[in-house]
Amino acid sequence: MTELGRKHCRNPRCRQKLPQPTDNDHHAFCCRGCHASFYFNRCRVCEAPLRDKRGGRLYCRPPNKCGAEAKKWPHVYALRSAPVPRAVCTPSESRSAHSTGLKIGIKADRPRHRALRHWSWHSNDDHELHDATGTLIARVESNAGYHRLTYPCTFPILSLVNLEEAKQRAEAVALTHLKLVAGINIERPELARINTSNTRPHPMGTPLSISSLPVADAPPIAPPEPFDGDPLEIPAFLLRRMP
Repeated sequence: MTELGRKHCRNPRCRQKLPQPTDNDHHAFCCRGCHASFYFNRCRVCEAPLRDKRGGRLYCRPPNKCGAEAKKWPHVYALRSAPVPRAVCTPSESRSAHSTGLKIGIKADRPRHRALRHWSWHSNDDHELHDATGTLIARVESNAGYHRLTYPCTFPILSLVNLEEAKQRAEAVALTHLKLVAGINIERPELARINTSNTRPHPMGTPLSISSLPVADAPPIAPPEPFDGDPLEIPAFLLRRMP
């Protein structure tokens, strides 16, 4: 803790000014990325260096009690998420302000992704994500306290308890199925580079087809000779001879 409070991000590669000063060193980060980068190889409680190159460990190993300390005081050591502003509409403001009307209602829940800024969530019995033309993009069904993504289909079926998290995961799946259009959701040079990489021939050549492989001319297999003896009779070379 500091007495004067920190006004800049603690990440040495950022040092951006914080929205508001804070007295807690664990909250002195401008975004979640700077927080994760700073604590990649540090304990999130005592900030001691960790011997973990993959960045999967969060706290010191026992007998240190950093993990128990973080569970006891989560509001002190966990990074606080920034509040997301939401539009507040009264019943009198629910009508369209334009004479021709709006394609999407004012009360529609907009996704957070910028690429989906023309899309909106509509909640009736289910929660459906539509684009500006009304085409169904994703559907989340709620049943028995769980929210399942039923469209587009995923395997295994995506099922979450938190509705907001289920919507965010549905938006992420929608982004993976989003068609790339130059000037709308991708820059033209980047789209040209992707198309060039997809059309470029493989350096090893085209894969061989099974039908093009040569077939060896093997002689046909002769049928077995007929056997007139007893099939259960023991052959002579297996019989034991008594001395």
